Amino acid sequence: MEIQPTNVVQFIFVFQMIFGICLIWQNKRYRGLCYLLIFSAFGMVFNLAEELAGTRDYYLVTPIFLLGKGPLFYFFVYQLVYSEQQVTKKRLIHLCPMLFALAFTQWPQLVIALGTLSQLFYACLSIKIISFYHKASFSMRSDADSLQLFWLIKVLLTLLLLGVLDLLRLNLQPNITIELNLAGQLFENSAILLLISYLIFKAVNYPILFNCMSTYEHLDKKMQEKDALESDALKNEEFSKTIFMSLERIIKEKSLHHKSRLSLNDLAKETGLNTREISRAINQGANCNFCDYINKFRVEDLKDKLLCKNNTKFSILDMAFDVGFSSKSSFNLIFKRETGITPTQFMKKHLN
Repeated sequence: MEIQPTNVVQFIFVFQMIFGICLIWQNKRYRGLCYLLIFSAFGMVFNLAEELAGTRDYYLVTPIFLLGKGPLFYFFVYQLVYSEQQVTKKRLIHLCPMLFALAFTQWPQLVIALGTLSQLFYACLSIKIISFYHKASFSMRSDADSLQLFWLIKVLLTLLLLGVLDLLRLNLQPNITIELNLAGQLFENSAILLLISYLIFKAVNYPILFNCMSTYEHLDKKMQEKDALESDALKNEEFSKTIFMSLERIIKEKSLHHKSRLSLNDLAKETGLNTREISRAINQGANCNFCDYINKFRVEDLKDKLLCKNNTKFSILDMAFDVGFSSKSSFNLIFKRETGITPTQFMKKHLN
């Protein structure tokens, strides 16, 4: 039995998965990630057994694990977005193809190809959920820019790319040297280890996540129902316009936009209106979503502060936080999106 560098990475991989599970198990929102880590650890243990103990001479198992990665990553994304949802027996049906594939592992390339296609399918489902999450957060939170999950999409696409490369490596095995094959395996295992370690890091350190997906779904459904039942479009438009004017006056008078994590529900409590009416009024009156609407007020207030000579003792970031921005990165992004220039460029241009 000869231990290769890739086997060392596999040992590290297993212990890293165990360590990650211990770190995040208490957080129910990341329970889906824990299941993914457990599954990955078992897959790597089987891989080690086949390579070092020669169990593949009796029966090849590891190719079937590729058919489980897609569903489990999708469960992770689903539970991350819909924190109250749990992995049920009904969802476990998605893992059945993995069990059926046990009968076909004598054709590993075929099973791996199906596993890659499966990951592509579940990746599309995961991206769809993340897109819906982004839409919901922009419709209900003023700090939606800081709640985006683009990092998760990048991890997902990278895992897919690694799957495709592994499929190519396995199909090219008869035509490449053993050294090159082992080098490819070492690269793949190392890259997956880094990616899953990154997921664990984000799970431990990622700040506030959006918790109102069910509220948004209810709001979106009610608005669609009302649109379907509304026969007098002009009357509806006039009603929304009246609400919008009243809403804008209250926001400015009470400086509600200076609250860093202002939500649609907060605005409903302050105004006495329901969230459906507020969302409709902003969409029709301002022609944008709730997040962009509130951030426009913040940008205008910040511009006034930047041009005020009495504020020279304050930093730009202090003034940004004062008008309601919650992070430096989102503040810079939003300000440049609204004005076309950075805050520093804005000051130089107008003060000069």
